[in-house]
Amino acid sequence: MKKEEQPASFCKQLAILEQHPPEWKWQAERIEAFLALGHLLETSVRPGCPLDLAQNPNALWETIYLRLKAALLDVEHAAPAQGEWHLWQMYNAGVILKNRDVTVGVDLVPVLRTYGWPDHDDLTRHTATLIDFLLITHHHADHYDRALVRACLELGKPVCIPEDIQSNWERNPNLHVFRDATTLTLCDLEITGRRATHVWRETPEELPLIYYEITDADGHTMLFAGDADYTKDFNCTPGKSIDALFLPWRNPNASFEEGSSVQTGHTTDALKIVTDRLHPKHIILEHYAELEHVYQNYPASYDLAATLKKASAAPLEWMFWGEHMTLLTKNLQCDIARGTTPD
Repeated sequence: MKKEEQPASFCKQLAILEQHPPEWKWQAERIEAFLALGHLLETSVRPGCPLDLAQNPNALWETIYLRLKAALLDVEHAAPAQGEWHLWQMYNAGVILKNRDVTVGVDLVPVLRTYGWPDHDDLTRHTATLIDFLLITHHHADHYDRALVRACLELGKPVCIPEDIQSNWERNPNLHVFRDATTLTLCDLEITGRRATHVWRETPEELPLIYYEITDADGHTMLFAGDADYTKDFNCTPGKSIDALFLPWRNPNASFEEGSSVQTGHTTDALKIVTDRLHPKHIILEHYAELEHVYQNYPASYDLAATLKKASAAPLEWMFWGEHMTLLTKNLQCDIARGTTPD
């Protein structure tokens, strides 16, 4: 495929996603579009390929940037009904969550900065103006953007970080350091952060990570794993019901990886461990097809996401960058009833 044909093919699959927006039910056309997107990324962005990420400007990122910009405008003008949470999938695992009263950012990365790509229209500053506070799970650059943290602090917006990031910043009353089982109230939301082991690590000390539990005044609770290994020490506050669980890509450790010398189970077994423990009402998958991982020869893994959607005991979905859905409504049973799985 010629270089100029690559973005067009990419946009063709995105158009299919627009025709079949995120839903808890199985949508064959949407799944096929994701599989095609994964193949396009794996054959387009790696070194020497037509859309090699090292290119600056990069035609693929220009397309993604326009989607992120449109999503921010949507966030700005959205007006969720009482009791609703809306969700926007930003780059990689970054999400924006908005209800009637507050807008929350988690692991937001406005622009992938590795290759010197421009921050068009100061997307970073625009992001900071729209959110009321920012949560960061760990220091990896696909989850933690220093420029965004700086913009938030300059605007007086609270930022929550793991303890190891603290040394990178001067003391600031809006910089909140989370250790294990730290709880803080921000904008009438109860935020609890706990330590976890990063995926494919052996101990929490190897790579400090905080996963966040967010509970609103209506009793909705969302649990955002970041890159936590959710098969290990990963829980919620006793007595709380998890309405939305955000989980990272692929497999949490080598025990569930096909072909691993220590494999004892499969991707679906890893998911069952956490669903049996927490019984989430909804699951959102994160981190699939992260560009630098694909660049480093990892698969986009949308096939694994589809496998999990088939096998999940709870309604499950994932989104491409820039997509939006109503995550939670006042009547959660209506959402759950819509979910169906393939034969």
